[in-house]
Amino acid sequence: MQRRTILCTALAFALAGCAAHEPGKEHQGNQAMNLHAILSVDASHDKVLATLRFENRGERRVWLPNAAAADTRLTNRLFELREHPGGAEVAYLGPMVKRLPFTAADYVELAPHSAHTHTIDITRYYAFKPGQHTYEIRWNGLALADAKQLDAFTEVAAAPVMFTHTAP
Repeated sequence: MQRRTILCTALAFALAGCAAHEPGKEHQGNQAMNLHAILSVDASHDKVLATLRFENRGERRVWLPNAAAADTRLTNRLFELREHPGGAEVAYLGPMVKRLPFTAADYVELAPHSAHTHTIDITRYYAFKPGQHTYEIRWNGLALADAKQLDAFTEVAAAPVMFTHTAP
């Protein structure tokens, strides 16, 4: 019985910690990251352009992964894409590149009180159905508060976005 109580108490503390977590505001030592990610989609002109805007509202520099902030091609499933309604996952068709551990060169630096915007054409990377359909897209990723501590990352998430795309 005592073991069960200890496990339940530990689980309650863990869940309380998860509930209190706000992406982009996780503490790294004594330093808080105040990073916000905004996702938007332009699905006109037979393309689906996903734009991520990162706003560093904090007092310290942060580092964004190249995959979300600089790369023009996807090398992994960067976005979660689902049909709406129903929530069926839209298959990722792009490459799945295995890579070495990240280094500081795999990140883009973002100065305090500044923003960075990056657009990626995801049209050919996901299995969009022919005809007009509505989708929901999400982005969840990681950022660094210190480029010298590559294992001290913070989770960052953008609010999901609904869009309609007409594929040939």
